[in-house]
Order: sequence, then C-alpha cells, then structure tokens
Amino acid sequence: MAFPPFVHTVNRNTADNDWPVEGQGWNECGCTAASNAGNLLVRSLRYRKDDFVREAGMFFQPQWGGTPSPITSWLLKRHGFGTHFGNLQQTDYEAVIRDLIDRGIPVIIELFVIRMGNIPVSGQHSVVVVGYSEPFRDHTGKQREEYYIVDAQWPALGQFSLRSNNWDFDGDGTIEEFPGNRTLSRDELNTAYPMRTYFPVFATQSDHDAWYDRYLRVESGVPLLGLLTGRLLTGSRDIWLGDASQPNL
Repeated sequence: MAFPPFVHTVNRNTADNDWPVEGQGWNECGCTAASNAGNLLVRSLRYRKDDFVREAGMFFQPQWGGTPSPITSWLLKRHGFGTHFGNLQQTDYEAVIRDLIDRGIPVIIELFVIRMGNIPVSGQHSVVVVGYSEPFRDHTGKQREEYYIVDAQWPALGQFSLRSNNWDFDGDGTIEEFPGNRTLSRDELNTAYPMRTYFPVFATQSDHDAWYDRYLRVESGVPLLGLLTGRLLTGSRDIWLGDASQPNL
C-alpha cells in the first residue's frame, strides 16, 4: 500500500518496519524526538530513547518538563547528525518545513509554549514533522491541507501507534495510511506552534551547513546579548531565502 498521491513525506514506504520510531515516557519528548528523527533518517531502530535519556544525564529533569531545547541538538550532533536549534518566527516557517520534507529531512519542532509569568520562553512538547499534504478534498467534499507528525505521546502517554492517524479519506471503505501517527491541519499547526522552534536533522553537519548557507540567513539587527540569549532559549532567528538564494543564470 502507498500513501495517498497528494502526500509529501520523508519516506514513501508505509510498512511499520520502515518507520523505526517508538513512544516516550513521562516528559521524555525531547530525547525521544531526537532518537526517532535519527532512526527515521537511517531507516533503522539504531537509537533508543532510553539511551538518549541516559546521555542527557543531569539535563533530563522530568519534574521540570524534561530537557532544555539545546539538548536536542546536542544529542543529535554527538551521534554524528547535522542540525541546529533554530527559530522561524520571522519568516515563512511552512516554506522551510516543506523544503526539508521534500529533501527527505525529518524536522523536530516544539509545540505549545512554556511561559515565565507572561513571557514565552520555550516550546513545550517536541515532535517530528515527517510529511505534509497538498490541498485535497475528503469524501464529504471538505477541502483539507495537513501536516503529519510523529508524536511519541499521541494519542496519550503509553498509547503510541503508527495507525493512529489512518482513515478512509475518500469513502471507498478502505482505510488509507498516512505518515507518522498524528495529523494536524495547517490551522491547527499554526495555532499549536507559536514559538516556531525547529531542528532539521541531516545525515551530517556538512550536509546541514550546505543547505543552511544556501537557503537561510540569521536575522540582522539583533543585539549581541539578545542573539546569544536567543540561541539558548528560542534558537537562532532564521530567515528563509528560498528562490532568492539561487544564483542568477
């Protein structure tokens, strides 16, 4: 069986063993998203979330919410992957995510928000974006446009299943398969993703850097202290260049 033709995904294969991901424990989302993204890239269950939790050491504090955002990129880099802790609040975040998916690159994002008082300081829950759809109509005639994610605690902690977001979209009596285990509409993602933090996961740092240097730049005009603080709390403020990065022919 294949995914519907309007689906873009990091992996066109639908069999469960082609999606080597696992569910998380309490507040283990940062570590589990990192191990799941790495496994998706190498197409093998090579990394386990329990190992990543152990590697995080003192930085994993479940009673305080898990791990700080920069630990996600640190875990990936120590296993040879290329990534960075970035922020897409000042640019077209969908263009960045879709470009990465079309390159076969899973993208860790942080949903929801943690605040100190009224000040937003970080994302709350790490998941892996693994696909998106072109606009399509379901069997009721409703137009849809969606994102597909691996959420290691969806639909609830301990109930992780890759079948959670499969459904009969065209009304033919057959359940169609969709990537990941959770589906968000464009509007739902826009609402659930206010901090716009992300970690693209490439096979090597040189692969990541070549992509970044060609298609992105860091927002200019940010004071040095704010830049350093931002890289620790909310990520580098990336600006998508897209086609503007292409050389003139």
